[in-house]
Amino acid sequence: MRADMFKVVVERPRWGAGHAQSPKLKRTPDPFIKHIGLKRHALIAAPYSKSLNENLAPLVRFLRSRRGRPWDSVFSEICATLDTGSTIKMHVRSHIEDYVLTRISIGRRGEWMHEGEVLGREGRWFRRRLFFVDPRDGVLKDINGLARCLPAANFGGKGGER
Repeated sequence: MRADMFKVVVERPRWGAGHAQSPKLKRTPDPFIKHIGLKRHALIAAPYSKSLNENLAPLVRFLRSRRGRPWDSVFSEICATLDTGSTIKMHVRSHIEDYVLTRISIGRRGEWMHEGEVLGREGRWFRRRLFFVDPRDGVLKDINGLARCLPAANFGGKGGER
């Protein structure tokens, strides 16, 4: 992983202006307002607000290049570069879960679960991720292969029936 990954990911200009004019009452459209709070003024006077603009493509490319490797070694490589001593580095590390489905567990009946929900059942897919960690061998894999890896218990009703 690049030593400057946190700079590449985070350092990008923010979107939007978000600057409201000075909250002078003479500029408000309603002449009957005697007092206006700053939050209300910003809501009224600013047509759009600022938002963060992160370039996460280098992180995705790094994860894509590490497919087929054990997740523990991939995550160790990430942690070696993005330590917990910096807020920016911790922020970049928090985006890993946006792309990798990591905490898949195997239930009592052999079904694969994520955060208490069985994977693969109707309406049980979570936000779209690009990769997952196979709970059998701990290898980082492409999300397209997840449906093929799921056991029959994931698609059945109670007791894993089909």
